[in-house]
Amino acid sequence: MLKGHKTLIRPLDSDDIELFYQWYNDQEVNLWSSGAWPLNTLLSKDELEGRFFDPDSDEHRYAITNLQHELIGTLGFREVNIPAQSATLFIVIGDKNHWGQGYGTDALKTFLHFLFGQWNFHRLSLDTWDGNLRAIKAYEKLGFVLEGKLRDAHFVEGQYHDAVIFGLLRSEFFNHS
Repeated sequence: MLKGHKTLIRPLDSDDIELFYQWYNDQEVNLWSSGAWPLNTLLSKDELEGRFFDPDSDEHRYAITNLQHELIGTLGFREVNIPAQSATLFIVIGDKNHWGQGYGTDALKTFLHFLFGQWNFHRLSLDTWDGNLRAIKAYEKLGFVLEGKLRDAHFVEGQYHDAVIFGLLRSEFFNHS
């Protein structure tokens, strides 16, 4: 278990699926999910559990809890490139009562220390859509650099939006922390 100032990061448990299922099917949570799961895809609880606990998946997913051990979200990484020591991150705070209070930033900072320190990654990236200003602010606060845009890559609330791609190098993170 990893401990931040406001959050704990732990392995997933099958008991987590019920809340993940609720969040997965909540349009507002999906709107701000920052790549934690695909938008507009409905899965049954069994399908969701199969996806989250698939031993052949390249996805490494963890639970985020508050310090009282209440499940509030998920984060992880995928698309690991071993020679380049890089991966793509994803995060979502699914519990709306914990939005806008620094839980996502704290969890991500704690996770970055773990990934750069223990896993020895050189580079980590993540993306969101250009209207997700809360996520963008959190990423920039942690030292992520805007590396590019994919024009009209997201369709949100009836309009196309750019995907914004951020990257962070190990040296930048430790110099920024």
